[in-house]
Parts: sequence; structure tokens; C-alpha cells
Amino acid sequence: MARTSGLLLVISGIVAVTLTVHALPELLSVMIETSVAGVQSAAERIVNLFAAATGEALGLEPRPPSVEIRNTPNLAYFDHRSETIVLAHWPTLGPALRAFFLGLADTEEDAGLLFVALFDQFLAAHEMGHWAQRGLGVMRDRYGAEREANDLAVAFFRTLRDGELLLLDLRSRVLEALLRLANPTPAGEDERAFFNAQYAQLARDPAAYGYYQFRFILDSIDAREQLDFARLLRGMAEP
Repeated sequence: MARTSGLLLVISGIVAVTLTVHALPELLSVMIETSVAGVQSAAERIVNLFAAATGEALGLEPRPPSVEIRNTPNLAYFDHRSETIVLAHWPTLGPALRAFFLGLADTEEDAGLLFVALFDQFLAAHEMGHWAQRGLGVMRDRYGAEREANDLAVAFFRTLRDGELLLLDLRSRVLEALLRLANPTPAGEDERAFFNAQYAQLARDPAAYGYYQFRFILDSIDAREQLDFARLLRGMAEP
């Protein structure tokens, strides 16, 4: 039996959502100085489009999670208990994390543009990948779950108008940032095993976790032509 029924059980409640993915919907613009309300509206647009596209691919009408914009040490995450995606806000980011991102780009403007493209756009879809994993009862190790969530996010953005341009812009910014980070995997150790074993510690270190996540994002973007959103979801829904 396919896992689609689990999505309806975990995501309690059903609402009517209509979307034709091939209509190439547009995203709401997010700028460096966008307010909390503006960032939330843009993220909710991504979340709702992702949920509707998921429903279309699997023949469901799932209820999307809510979105909160507030700064936390984790910056972006999906809280399955409250069915909420939490994302960070550049203009109100604390000094320590702001300094970290300023070190990933040549100028303050470029740091802000990286942050907005990453946390207020791409990672909204990435966290929806975790929402889909949870709803479909898909079990992955940490390494596999993060890579799969990025694959889903990339495939999703390719269904949107100007999604390819967004991905290519993100790729250039993430690549520049990655070049400033060191690989945390000790010499001679298996990357996947190390990431899984040290996940809790890595998640508390923006530089270490950022290295892996940036690498994963680049790998997914570079493989984008092989990533089909509906096909990925249907594969996840199989037993």
C-alpha cells in the first residue's frame, strides 16, 4: 500500500487547494529590508504552492503547515509537533549570526542577499521537504533526509516561473560562501557516518553545518535536470 494516507493522518485536516503546476506560478519578492510580515507572506506563498503541488502529485489535499518568522539558533526548521515552519529574518538577526554571514560574502549587501535567498526562499521549500517526509512516514538517516529535502526543494522551484534563475543565483551565492568554510569531516572518516553521528553538535555550529548544507544544496542544484518533483514524491509514497 502506498504511504499517501499517512500524509492525511499526520497533517490533520483537509482543505481545498487548487493548483496547476504547469501554470508556472510566481513567488512573492523578498528584499534584504523586507519586513517580518513581508517575509512571512512570501514564505507562506512557497509553503502553499508546495503543499498544493504535493497534493496534485499524490492525489491528496493536504493542509500546509503554518509559518513563523522569528530568529532562533537553528535559523530554519520544521516543528512537526506544532506543524510550523520557522524561518529567520535578516534585518533583526542577532550580532553573532549576522557576523557569521557577513564573513561569507564580500559586502554586507551580498551577505544579506545570500541570507534572503537561502532562508526566506529556498529553505522554506527545504523545510516543506521535511514536512512531506514526516507526513508520508519516510524514514531516512540525517544525511539522507537533508539531501532528499534539498532535492525536493530544487525540483519544486523548477516548477515555478523564473525558478531556474532563482536556483542559478542561489548557486553562485552558496558556492562563494562554501569556499570560505572548512570541511569538518576528519581525514579518513566517512562523511555520511560522521554527519549522522555528530549531527546534534554540527547543528549548533553554523560554520560546520553550513559547510554540509551548502554542499548538499549545490549537489541538488547541479543535478536539477534529473529531479522531477512529482516523481520524487511518488517514489517517497511507495512502500
